[in-house]
Amino acid sequence: MITVVFAQKGQDIPTVIQQQLGIMSEEHTKILADAHKIELDKAIEDTRVRPTKQIGNHLKDQIQVEKIYEGQSVGYGVGNIETLNQKAPWWVWINFGRAGTGRTAPPTDMGSFTGTPMPTQSAFRSGIWQHLKKQLGDKMYYMAPNRDIQAHNYIEKALGIMVQKARELLKF
Repeated sequence: MITVVFAQKGQDIPTVIQQQLGIMSEEHTKILADAHKIELDKAIEDTRVRPTKQIGNHLKDQIQVEKIYEGQSVGYGVGNIETLNQKAPWWVWINFGRAGTGRTAPPTDMGSFTGTPMPTQSAFRSGIWQHLKKQLGDKMYYMAPNRDIQAHNYIEKALGIMVQKARELLKF
């Protein structure tokens, strides 16, 4: 790749070059951030165990591409941790296989499953657990999980792909 920099008479060439590098850097980070969002969404879907709930917050909807300003530099980031902690606090549990407190198995809970309220072993993954959402005619069940949640590592999977995409983008 060859880059040609034109400076008008009286402009400082190093300053013009720095401005052009900033523009290129912002464009490249935007391209990478958009690609990273796509890869994160794909990694989340590829590791999904249960069906998607019809209503409420979904993890991938809370992960957004945002413009970041740091000093004179402008770039883009993916997944604001503060937003995730506020709107989808389970992101840590799904990615790392443990809660922010260090717990690895879900707490005991009262509620019911959508679909079959008390599913058989084979139907267990076909419903979504609803915490204390009793509807007319639904029975409430006590759930005492005894298995740890498996780490999905969707962040690491997406980052692994992004390293290759960054290399491709910056090839000469």
